[in-house]
Amino acid sequence: MELREGMEFSKEFQTGIEHSARNIGSGDVEVLSTPSLILFIENTAREPLDSAVGNERVSVGTLINIKHFKASRIGERVTVRVRLLSIDGNRYTFWADAFSNGKKIASGLHERTVVIRSEFLSSIK
Repeated sequence: MELREGMEFSKEFQTGIEHSARNIGSGDVEVLSTPSLILFIENTAREPLDSAVGNERVSVGTLINIKHFKASRIGERVTVRVRLLSIDGNRYTFWADAFSNGKKIASGLHERTVVIRSEFLSSIK
């Protein structure tokens, strides 16, 4: 599938104790942690992008600017929707919105850059 600006993708996640702020270490409450929410957003953007670029290439997260403005209980389902805002060479910028119980809990930008897998791995040795 060829990706085009304006395309939208969504994915639903079941939150568990492993996603809590207390478990992650980002807070001392049993609610969905911001790092886990960011993981959900990255995953939602990554899957269609990686499918489109083939096996020799992979996308890596290069920017995240998310406002997490509403807490979610552990056990709730979270739906993430991303829209591809722009493609600039090998850089893909997405707008993300996350929802829980029908209410928006977060929104913001996420950028991914497509790299050649073997070159990327060689560069960090």
